[in-house]
Amino acid sequence: MKLFYNISSVHPWNDTRIYFRQAFSFGETGMYKVKHIAIENNLIPENIPGNIEVELLTKRSRKGRMLNWIALYRKINKDKPDVIQFHDPELLILMSFIRRIPRYHPVIVYDMHENVQKVLMRKKIPGIALSIYRHLEKRLLSACSGVVFAEITYKEDYQFLTCPTTDVYNYPKIPEMKENKGKEDVFTFIYLGSISDIRGGETMLILAKRLVELKKVFHMKIIGTGSEGYIEKLKTFILDNGLEDYISLEGVMAFDKAFESIQKAHAGMAFLVPDPNFMGGKTTKCFEYMAAGIPFMVSDFLIQDVMDKWSCGVSADVANMDDMVQKAVYLLESPEEAANMGERGKAAYRQEYNWENEKEKLLSLFDELNSCS
Repeated sequence: MKLFYNISSVHPWNDTRIYFRQAFSFGETGMYKVKHIAIENNLIPENIPGNIEVELLTKRSRKGRMLNWIALYRKINKDKPDVIQFHDPELLILMSFIRRIPRYHPVIVYDMHENVQKVLMRKKIPGIALSIYRHLEKRLLSACSGVVFAEITYKEDYQFLTCPTTDVYNYPKIPEMKENKGKEDVFTFIYLGSISDIRGGETMLILAKRLVELKKVFHMKIIGTGSEGYIEKLKTFILDNGLEDYISLEGVMAFDKAFESIQKAHAGMAFLVPDPNFMGGKTTKCFEYMAAGIPFMVSDFLIQDVMDKWSCGVSADVANMDDMVQKAVYLLESPEEAANMGERGKAAYRQEYNWENEKEKLLSLFDELNSCS
C-alpha cells in the first residue's frame, strides 16, 4: 500500500474538495494509506475512515505560513511518501525543494483550485511583476508529475505543460445525498461557501434589504466564514439596517449538516463578481444546490451551458440590483416553477454533475502516473 500525502497550508482540514471528496476517494481504492494534512479550525476530526489519518497544521497569518512549509518539508523528508498531492500555489516552492532530496522520487501532483495569473490580473499587479510570476510559476511547475485543473478554462493559460493533466470539477459526492426532511416554514434563500466581497457577501445583504423594503416574507441563511474583519462588516450592516430577523450568519458548519440546511431551503445563491478567475467557470455551490433539489440564483456569466440545458435556476446581473431583485421575487412568487427547477437540477446532478464521474478522471491520472514512476 502506497503512502499518499494530501496536503494544504491554506485550506481547513475539512475542505469539501480536498478531504471529503479527494482524500476519501483515494482511501476507498485500497491502494493508499492517506495522510491528510491541512489547517485546523473549530471542528474536531471525527468518524475518520481507517486508512485515512488527519493531521492538523496551526492556522497562521499569511506571513507566518512559512512555518507550516517547514513543518511539511520535515514530515515529507521523514516519511518519504510515495505520492504527494498539494492544493496551494505557495507550495510549488516547497515541491521544488522536495525534488532535491537525494534518492527520493515521489509522484507529485498539483490540484490547481484557481488560476493565479487571473487572480493577479484582478489585483492590478504591475505588468513586470506579473511576467516575473509567470516565469517563476512555469519553472516551479516542472517539479510536478501531473496537474489537476479545477476548471477546464484554466488550461488556456497552461498549455506549456508537458506533464499529464486532467480537469476535475468539484461536483457533489453521491453518498452525501440524504432524503429531504421537509422545507423551512418561510421561503429561505441559502448560501454555502467562503464569504467575501468577490463572492457576493455584501450583495446578498443588499438584496435582502431590498426585499424587506418590498415587504416580502423570506429568510436568508448564510453558511461559511470569511476574514474576521469582513464578517464584522456584514454583522454591522445587518444591525444598522434592522435585518436581524431576516438574515442569519451561521458560520462554519460540517458539510452533512450544511447539506441538510440546503435541502430544507427554497433557493440557493451564488453571486460571484465578474472576476477574470471566475469567467465561464462552474461554481461548485450551484451543483450542491442541484444535488439538494433546489433552484438557484447565479451570476449571469457562470454555468450558462448548464442553465441552458437544464433550466434549473435563474441568472442575474450582479451589477444590477434591480435585476437581482426581480429574479428573487420571481422565485419567491412562483413556488411551483421554482420546485420544478429544483427537480430538473437534481436530475442533471444524477446524470452528469456528480463526483463519481469526476473521481474516475482523478484516479485515472494517478494510475497513469504511478505506472510511470
